[in-house]
Amino acid sequence: MCTPFNCIRAHVTPDGDLLARFRVPLLEAMDNFGALLTYSMPRYLSSFRAFLDSFDVSGHGDLSYGAMVPDSILCESGEDVRVLRIGSGSGEIDSVMLKKLLQRHSSVYIRVVEPSEEMIGRYKSLVREDTGLGAVKFDWRQQTADEYFTTKEETKFHLIHAVHVLYYVKDLHATLRNMWEELADGGYMLIAMESDRSDWGKMVYRLREIFGLGGSSSALFSSPTEIKQWFDEMKIGYVTSEDEVNMNVTACFKEESEPGKLLLDFLVHTPHVSSETDLRAAALEYILQNSSMVEDKIVLKSVNEVMVAFKTCE
Repeated sequence: MCTPFNCIRAHVTPDGDLLARFRVPLLEAMDNFGALLTYSMPRYLSSFRAFLDSFDVSGHGDLSYGAMVPDSILCESGEDVRVLRIGSGSGEIDSVMLKKLLQRHSSVYIRVVEPSEEMIGRYKSLVREDTGLGAVKFDWRQQTADEYFTTKEETKFHLIHAVHVLYYVKDLHATLRNMWEELADGGYMLIAMESDRSDWGKMVYRLREIFGLGGSSSALFSSPTEIKQWFDEMKIGYVTSEDEVNMNVTACFKEESEPGKLLLDFLVHTPHVSSETDLRAAALEYILQNSSMVEDKIVLKSVNEVMVAFKTCE
């Protein structure tokens, strides 16, 4: 009997073990492997939106971000709590975290560093419509993290956070060091990334291995393990937590589905995956091997790892 799951598998892998079949050298047409963000910001933003829409929760900010914001942040009496946000997107996650801060503090100043004019526009619309953010002062900086940190700032922040944005920074250690230097004594630095122990987190590494992409500079991106290694080397104390969330990836298997194409791009960190027959087939086979069928939906687990470091007072 052909169940929906088995029928999809048979369609994707007509010649048996697809992963074994694709141990081939890097093809010239795949030079953009791992380069979704640098290839096209509009493509990246559309793919990221498809990624958020795939979650079986109402909004990415409903995960642990609010809970991970410290109940009390050290700052002088009458002073704004100062927040630095690296890569805000359209602001949904920030909204959760800012409201948590406002439960304990009367006012918050947030400096938003975001390279996309479109995302800043969406964020500003969210602020206008959400009366719960009235006590927040916003400072908008349309820059990448690399651009922002080229100019040294005097301001010290009580909370600095970067959620799913440090994968592609040019120099991870320099970025972390810059973030830490702008953190006030008694402040917290929060970083969230897809766990490299999750099935999805392992997928891109597996595809790099299959297609001989290990030495490609465009295929290098950061992982939570590297963040924690840097904390350890700097003797910085931190805590971690993980959240598992189901992603509905069924659309990836529909050849004419535009949301499916965009989602697959984000999952592989690569633009136009569906145009590369071998890469698409290998990615879909990997997903099938590591997913489950839930109510006729193909579900892949995302494991969100949150790392929070505390800067002791000198």
